[in-house]
Order: sequence, then C-alpha cells, then structure tokens
Amino acid sequence: MVGTPAVLAVVTDVLWCLGLGLLLALARDVLGLVFGNGRLLCLVWDLLAFGAGAVLLFGFAASASASGVVRWYMVGGMAAGALGWSRSGSGTLHQMARFAVRVAGWPFWVFHTRVTQPARRALAEKMTQRRTKRAEKPRKKAKNPKKQLQKTKKILYN
Repeated sequence: MVGTPAVLAVVTDVLWCLGLGLLLALARDVLGLVFGNGRLLCLVWDLLAFGAGAVLLFGFAASASASGVVRWYMVGGMAAGALGWSRSGSGTLHQMARFAVRVAGWPFWVFHTRVTQPARRALAEKMTQRRTKRAEKPRKKAKNPKKQLQKTKKILYN
C-alpha cells in the first residue's frame, strides 16, 4: 500500500491536475468550434475528452505526482479545472470566435449590401415594369385559322 503524501505534494498535484483539466476542456471546446457540435459530434468529442483525460491523469500520476498512483483529489482537480474552463474561459473563447468570423465575413457583407442587393432590387423593379407593360398592352385579336369562303349569294366576279 502506498503511503499518504505530504500536504504540499497533494496541493502541487491538485494544481497540476487543475491545469490539465483546464487544457483538456479548452481542447474539447476548440474541437467543437472547429468541427461543429451536432449531437453525434458532441458525443464523439466528449468521449475523446474523457479518454484523453484518463490517459493524461494516469500519465501524470505515473510520471510527475508525489505518490505515483491516481488519487481522488487528482480526479477532483481535473474536474474542477474543466468546470472552471466552462464557467470562465469558454464564453470568452466563443466571443472571440464570433468576432473573428464577423471580421472575416465583413468584406462579403459589404459586397452583399453594396452590390448584390441594389442589383437585385433593380432587376425586380425592371421585372415589375415589364409585367405592367404587358398588362397594359391591348391584346391582338387572334386570327382565325379557318379559310373563309365567299357566300354563294354574293359571288363577285372580276
């Protein structure tokens, strides 16, 4: 059985795991922003995050922790780090991503408002003018395709 580490070693381990949880939640958030967050993708990203969390936790416990084994406070530190990221940093990251998308899309918005919309309005106006001109024109009398013969009573000779 492994002995209990000193209080300072426990605090150090918790801080390390807190940082690992923050980084893991950041990576999960970035994956969701880059590749999308649909139902299936969200499940995939969560499973990847849990798997990566287990690998990181066991790797940290084996290499850098004071006790050399995974302890409950390490799991709690990682969970607190992930929760801290979702409560504090995630909103800022999403706002920065929205701002970056808005800045990147600004030239397209300008083109749409200055070129596409006026051209569409002008085209729609021309089409309505054509429709009104067609409606105003008197319709030509349809020609009868039948050959009209003279009546027998009124036969005219040249």
